[in-house]
Amino acid sequence: MGAKRNQRLKELFLHEISEALRNVNGVNAHGLLTLTGTELTKDAKVLYVYYSVLGTEAEKQRKELLLKANAREIRTQLFKRLCIKTVPELVFKYDDTPEKAAHIENIFKQIRSEK
Repeated sequence: MGAKRNQRLKELFLHEISEALRNVNGVNAHGLLTLTGTELTKDAKVLYVYYSVLGTEAEKQRKELLLKANAREIRTQLFKRLCIKTVPELVFKYDDTPEKAAHIENIFKQIRSEK
């Protein structure tokens, strides 16, 4: 699959999954869920959807269960909405990049305050 097509598909899937998640009951009831990116395998059979959660550890676990429980339904919605031959399997993965960035920012603040 071409690199441009792969990139367009990733963007399309990210947008459509965001739309589908709006219909999932309780998705932002406790903690804020944000989709941070997607990664499509070369054979286009698996789509990794990265997300982060602003909230407690319990809220993160709730979101993980909610996403896994609704992955099949979201994929079904993608089949119905998109005019493509196949829709990849959806695998949701937690993205801890925002937490790492906040930790690094705190380190910088400590260094600045020590000067």
